[in-house]
Amino acid sequence: MGRIGGGVLATGLVAACLGGHPCFAGGEEAGKPPVKIEYANGFKFTSSDKAFSLRLFGGIQMRHTYTDFDERVSGNEEDVSNFFIRRARLWWDGHAFSPKFTYYFHVQLEPTSAVNLHDAWVQYAFTDAFRVGFGRNKIPYGAEFLASAFSLNFVERSIMYGETDISQGSAALWPGGGTAPFLLSTENQYTGFPTGGLSLFRSQGVMISGRKRLGGEATLTWETGVWNGRNARGLSNPDRAMLTSARVTLFPWGAFDTTTQGDLEGLARPKTAVMLSAYRDGGRHNRDAGGAAVTPYETRDTGANLALLTRFRGANVELEWGEERYDMRRPGPGPWEFERAGGRVAAGYFVVPKRVEVVARTSRLERLKDPSREAALRSGLGLARIRHNGVYVSAVEDDLSEVIAGVNLYFGHGHQHKLSFDVASLRRHFLDEGQGVPASQEDRRLRTMIQIRF
Repeated sequence: MGRIGGGVLATGLVAACLGGHPCFAGGEEAGKPPVKIEYANGFKFTSSDKAFSLRLFGGIQMRHTYTDFDERVSGNEEDVSNFFIRRARLWWDGHAFSPKFTYYFHVQLEPTSAVNLHDAWVQYAFTDAFRVGFGRNKIPYGAEFLASAFSLNFVERSIMYGETDISQGSAALWPGGGTAPFLLSTENQYTGFPTGGLSLFRSQGVMISGRKRLGGEATLTWETGVWNGRNARGLSNPDRAMLTSARVTLFPWGAFDTTTQGDLEGLARPKTAVMLSAYRDGGRHNRDAGGAAVTPYETRDTGANLALLTRFRGANVELEWGEERYDMRRPGPGPWEFERAGGRVAAGYFVVPKRVEVVARTSRLERLKDPSREAALRSGLGLARIRHNGVYVSAVEDDLSEVIAGVNLYFGHGHQHKLSFDVASLRRHFLDEGQGVPASQEDRRLRTMIQIRF
């Protein structure tokens, strides 16, 4: 009864407000309402003096994926057809006391995970050129991962960033076959060696940022911060080492929003962003890649990323390249230093302005830039298992590649409501170790996704 009574009371309050209570804009009573309510890509509440604002919004992505796996790969003998909620999210943002003091919260709700506070960020803008923020957020590094997952012009990000569709527990089905799980930002649990994409993901930390006009429309933005580490969760940092990152973006012909993809605006003049990022991280470990106890050793992790983004008259082109170096600093003969590299080229064009877009992308990732059997085992990447000449053999992964084409149908304002289709060829190539190269793993994937934001 208590719940029913509470529901009736809440319904009555809502009805009273909607019926003309002065706390809502559009009320029948004279005078300026203390709170304005509007829909602005979410339900937005603003105080009459504009000192406070709150916007509430949500989104869901429902996806179907069919993957035709290469049956020669151990564990990939069965094709997969799967409906799943790729993302279900809630956000709230706004400002408090002053438009200079902003906040942003982001909660993950999809059923593959527990309820998770993805982002919790507050920031104060002393000037446009100097802002200080703290909390949990995406680490400012690279281009594609910093674009919102609800503002992509592809069904998903590229394999350069380790984005794949289906996973079982902590193991990704693609590419499968013995190597470490290939997820967004996975690491070897003992050494910290990254085996996923070239993404730093999220962490807790402090960041300063700013934006400066250079003359005319040319604009420079910058972000630099100190963080707990790559893909750090809510736990405290386990050692004294911290991750530092920096990103600088030059807009020679005027700034635009790099957290969205595609030229939905149909810019009459071309705009370009040149983005340079770098990071440095470290840690202390006492086990090898297999989990055996060893003499404690330090690790050093560094990376650089360069991206070029261009938009003009409904077309967009994105080029991005990144490289990382991971040094375990262990005694004895190596290899203990490992390099990784990846890149992507993506393009899109609105054949019907703001409504129908065709897209294409190719991307490549070398989880070990100079692979060898010894490096694969010592790093934690591991060896693939594939059928070669009628028997299963262990093989060294050379690189992963993706070629993809798709169509997006937009139904609302911007990226709010859309239906996306794509088809991809996914390949894993293997190293020639002098006894014949196993034929490349070839998987084919078809995806359909509907996205709603409100």
